Amino acid sequence: MAASSSDWPVHQLWPPSRGKQTTELDVVLFHGLQLTANNTSDAWSSTWTQRGHADVCWPQEWLPFDLGEEAVRIFSVSYNAHVVTSPHDHVWEIAHNLFQTLMNSRYEWHHPIVLIGHSFGGLVLKSLVVKLKRESTIQNATNPFSKVTVQHAKVFLRNVTGVAFYAVPHAGSSNFTEYVNKLLRCYNRHHCGIMDNIRPWQRDMEQLSEDFDRIVTENEISIYAFGEGRPMEQVGILVDFSSAQRSAGGNSYVVEDADHMEVCKPPTKEHPSYALLLQFIITCGKVARGCDEPLQEVHDLPESTFGLESYVERVETLLASEGKNAAPRYVGVWGMGGVGKTLLLQRVYGSPMVHGHFQGAKFVWLTVGQSPDIMALYHTLSSKLDLGPEKTANPEDYKLGLYNQFRQRRVFLVLDDVWQDEAFDSLDLAKGKGSVTLLTTRNLSLLERSSPPIRQEHMTPLSKEDSWSLFCVHAFTPPSNVPCELKALAQSMAEECQGLPLALKVIGRAMFGKTSPGLQWEPLLKKLRESRVQERSVEEGLYKRLKLGYDLLSEDDRRLKDCFLYFAAFPEDHEVGFDEILWGWIGEGLIPGNGGDDPRADAFSLLSKLWRRSFIESNVEDVEDEHIERFLWFKLHDVMRDLAFYILNDSGTTPAEQLYLYRAGENLEEFPQEWEAILKAQRLSLQWNKLKSLPERRICAPELVSLLLRGNPIVSLPGSFLRSFQKLRVLNLAGGEFWYLPEQLGDLKDLVWLDLSNCENLQTLPDAIRKLHVLKYLNLHGCKSLKYLPSGVVGLTSLEDLCTTYSFELIWAKHTASGMARAELLSDIFPTVAASLEDICGFTLLTKLRIFGRIDGGMELPHNISALTNLKTLKLGLVNVKTLPAWMAYSLNQLQKLSLWNMKRLEYLPKSFTSCNAFPALIEFKINDCESLVEFPEVDEGALPNLRALEFVLCHSFGSLPLSLELLPSLRKMNVLYCGETMKDSCRINCEKSSIWRKFCQFIR
Repeated sequence: MAASSSDWPVHQLWPPSRGKQTTELDVVLFHGLQLTANNTSDAWSSTWTQRGHADVCWPQEWLPFDLGEEAVRIFSVSYNAHVVTSPHDHVWEIAHNLFQTLMNSRYEWHHPIVLIGHSFGGLVLKSLVVKLKRESTIQNATNPFSKVTVQHAKVFLRNVTGVAFYAVPHAGSSNFTEYVNKLLRCYNRHHCGIMDNIRPWQRDMEQLSEDFDRIVTENEISIYAFGEGRPMEQVGILVDFSSAQRSAGGNSYVVEDADHMEVCKPPTKEHPSYALLLQFIITCGKVARGCDEPLQEVHDLPESTFGLESYVERVETLLASEGKNAAPRYVGVWGMGGVGKTLLLQRVYGSPMVHGHFQGAKFVWLTVGQSPDIMALYHTLSSKLDLGPEKTANPEDYKLGLYNQFRQRRVFLVLDDVWQDEAFDSLDLAKGKGSVTLLTTRNLSLLERSSPPIRQEHMTPLSKEDSWSLFCVHAFTPPSNVPCELKALAQSMAEECQGLPLALKVIGRAMFGKTSPGLQWEPLLKKLRESRVQERSVEEGLYKRLKLGYDLLSEDDRRLKDCFLYFAAFPEDHEVGFDEILWGWIGEGLIPGNGGDDPRADAFSLLSKLWRRSFIESNVEDVEDEHIERFLWFKLHDVMRDLAFYILNDSGTTPAEQLYLYRAGENLEEFPQEWEAILKAQRLSLQWNKLKSLPERRICAPELVSLLLRGNPIVSLPGSFLRSFQKLRVLNLAGGEFWYLPEQLGDLKDLVWLDLSNCENLQTLPDAIRKLHVLKYLNLHGCKSLKYLPSGVVGLTSLEDLCTTYSFELIWAKHTASGMARAELLSDIFPTVAASLEDICGFTLLTKLRIFGRIDGGMELPHNISALTNLKTLKLGLVNVKTLPAWMAYSLNQLQKLSLWNMKRLEYLPKSFTSCNAFPALIEFKINDCESLVEFPEVDEGALPNLRALEFVLCHSFGSLPLSLELLPSLRKMNVLYCGETMKDSCRINCEKSSIWRKFCQFIR
């Protein structure tokens, strides 16, 4: 029997070659528990042998010839499911690893897929399907190939047409559990974690079956279940037929002459255990779903489909050319920007072959860029290797410490987008035996150095055929449906993109939906040809082509050009959160576009258009889904950032003439001298540099609207500098190291957004803040030294979002009968009148309020919080509050998110919180680290009608949760994490009593 490479977790049984294949059907097999005395690793093949002929693997030797040798691919997956040596405690762990392997493999899953599982392997299979469903809906991981993974998950699940089970314990099995326990005693072991998944009526497995059955119904997946008919000696039937057929409909058959081990081992082709399966596979193979739904998300399809496979195979061969004891080696990929170097590394980084060859190695990915912060990259490396940060400010000392750690380990190190020799030398650390460094660069000379020797792979533009294919994917739906009257024009346009994937994507997306040859296609083709005549270099040619796509943005919305250029205000590869974009655009007046529009909806719309045109990247699949805003981040591809600067530099020859001045992430230590002239600039960004001081004199920038200084260790902020910008609307000083702000802050009367988050030395705000009557957003998150807010904050009458989270020292003053507030505990140190929560509750326009700290001398929230009728998000972290007012449940009618965090003395929740008509709009309720809280009140019918998510974390005093939570009609998810055994036991009891509880109670730890 032929075997695949033993290191691969995915074994290709057929066809023997892993070259490019044009098949019509995929079959994937999942083996069961490994029960033999030796720790065998060949269950992927031995499970599927012919009965009586252990050398015949029937999926490999029978199926290809019965289904068509050219038509089918057959895989068998491998994982450690040995009852003694398996490191896994739960089937979910195995499913998660298989998901990563399958989704990031070089294989494409564009044909009908039939999954086959034996025994425990069927539970692995079901867990994988549920994982696919979850990940295809949203992907919030931030790894560099997350978007490719999401698209693969969506395609894979869509094409699963059939699932066959051989003696799978869907409802558990007492006999099976007892049988394994006997084996364990023979091995002097008393427990096997993964056996908990097979115990009868195990809650997690019931939930798995419900989730799986729902997906089967939604996706119209066919099911066939085989059961064992012959008892095993001294054991009996391991999985009775009622448990084996428990699934969402489908056909079933008892294999009368086979026990549990033999049920998936047909003796002949004519035997029902094979013949029925064969017919089932043939039927499922006729269900083609690859083109059933329009390819609306085609821009997410990886360019790996076009011209990348040969590069992947060559780089894999270079990487796998030496063993684990070899000297450290280097592989470099070079080519111009936008040619697909990063995508190639993503494919290689997730390759099963690479992970198999480097089994046990530590995989580390670093994006370096043009102006790398080497110390920050060293911190990242320390974190990746689970080391604490070095206590040194000297890069050489830090490097030496990392070098000593790296030389003891086998590391697979990726350095993406290296520009300078100095950066490479600083990060050349993978020196342990068998280690490898894989890097990309646009600079060939960096790879031609003699020490260390670097093996090279040159990426060139796509061929004419691949260029046409990629262009069609982005310009037409479906890609094969090119109108006859447009075909010649489209082919010419694809050729003008010179085989550059990024240009093909951007120009293709720009032409999507355009149908007029004369009015739409011919003018752009003419411009493309003219740009080719004018270009002086290959890079300039790319930028000119991309700029044509940029020019067409205004067809969708005149603001899109400015929104795109806004992203260049951030450092290279910087991930920008949704709220930062939202408030930046609100502050500048970019949104809302119309007076009545919702700003968030407007921001989502603009971001979605940029994303669909491939101008920005995101970590989620559907940017228009507003429910996932907390997970959203966006960034520019490095070439698109270069395009932005190409456009900006074209708008004026000197800084004085440019509307936007950006030098973010360049390690600057001084304010640029050339910016101290008379400026026309409207936006100035020096984010994430090393500025400690700013000019003492005034800067002449009368039109400046945005000043972005986040991430600089500024120790003082001169008042004269601030007074330079009388039209300023956005001021971001996050991460500054100053203790105070000047009174001149109050002169910025047009200021809409003020971000002071993580200014850890800041003691208080100037009283002149009272003059900022149009300020809408004030962020004081992480101001750990902030003691109080001045009473001048009462002047912030337009405030919509106030955040003081993680500002633990903040004391809210006691309100007096005269209406004045004073922080008595601070009066000796700060004689200034301080703000109270009553003052804050006077901001009736607030939609988002997140407040931490403590109330001076008080244990209750102020009564006038009921006036905040526009509040949609409320996060309370007041450590000395003991009770919450009952009327909150009926006055905050628009509240959608409520979070109680670190309220150490909170003893109970008012009964009104769960009474009829309480919190009519609440969607999410989280209780975190409220150590004195003892119970959650009984729920009345009609309470919390829209609550979807409920979470309890670190609530150690909780005794139990009421069964009446099942009365919440919209509850879909409840998490109980680290809350003590009593509470966890109550959840398990409620799950046994209530099927509704079993549906929403998802995680208990």
